[in-house]
Amino acid sequence: MIYKLWYQQYLRLYKRKIAEKTRESYARIETLIEPVIGEKELEAISPDDIQAALVRVEETAGSRQAQIAYALLHAAFCRAVRSRHLEQSPVEAIDKPHHISKEGRVLEGKDWEILAPIVSANVAYALMCFAGLRRGEVLALQKTDIDFKNELIHVCKQRIRTKGKIITKTPKSEAGTRKVPIDPNLTAILKSATRYLTPNALIVPIAPETLNHNWTKTQKAVGIKKPYRLHDLRHTYATRLTLDGLSPRVLQYVIGHSSYTLTAKTYTHINATSAKTEISRIYQGKAK
Repeated sequence: MIYKLWYQQYLRLYKRKIAEKTRESYARIETLIEPVIGEKELEAISPDDIQAALVRVEETAGSRQAQIAYALLHAAFCRAVRSRHLEQSPVEAIDKPHHISKEGRVLEGKDWEILAPIVSANVAYALMCFAGLRRGEVLALQKTDIDFKNELIHVCKQRIRTKGKIITKTPKSEAGTRKVPIDPNLTAILKSATRYLTPNALIVPIAPETLNHNWTKTQKAVGIKKPYRLHDLRHTYATRLTLDGLSPRVLQYVIGHSSYTLTAKTYTHINATSAKTEISRIYQGKAK
């Protein structure tokens, strides 16, 4: 059996319950793998072939996608061995690709002085920067999700684009469903944005890619030389809470992660400027 046919069978029999977005991600990776090994018989695929496929993925889509490709190939070939299509997996002889992650950036210093008024004037940016919501969570929020009386934001869904269509779905994990306290900086912004909306109206009724485009365009218009990612707004929220001493478990909850390890690794980036500011604050406190 050739690899392409085996992989299709593997997905059909053993990966039936994966999320649609995950399936699409796998399909994109497979388009890079198949030109290398797709037409080869399973038993004819060597470790060098696997390495060549991984190199193609990394050079085309980056180190993170190469890691995912390795995991896919490892699982598919292990199953082929267990199903007795192969005696040994060629992936076992290959080292897992090293992922060089892109560190998130914290909005601070002169850039924050410029961007703070812009963030405060846009409810989408504010929800990410002052409540730590993901893009999809922001776009799915309705007026009824805002509890001004108890000062809570009910996060229970996300709006994403998949197969060319924008859909609303539940969060990827149980931890994604949560109630986030409304930051004082956010109260007036939310009240202004929702004042004339009907209860079930979307607070930010735009497409995901439009929000990203507008954020980048706005930064360039005000002279930010190295524009921040939209996700850096959420990153800024988590990092500031960490510097302010928020407990790890509470941070994990408000961010919506199922594991604190992921929270600490991904969103608590501390750079030299942040470190200098925090240490200076501590020294000043001791001097009083």
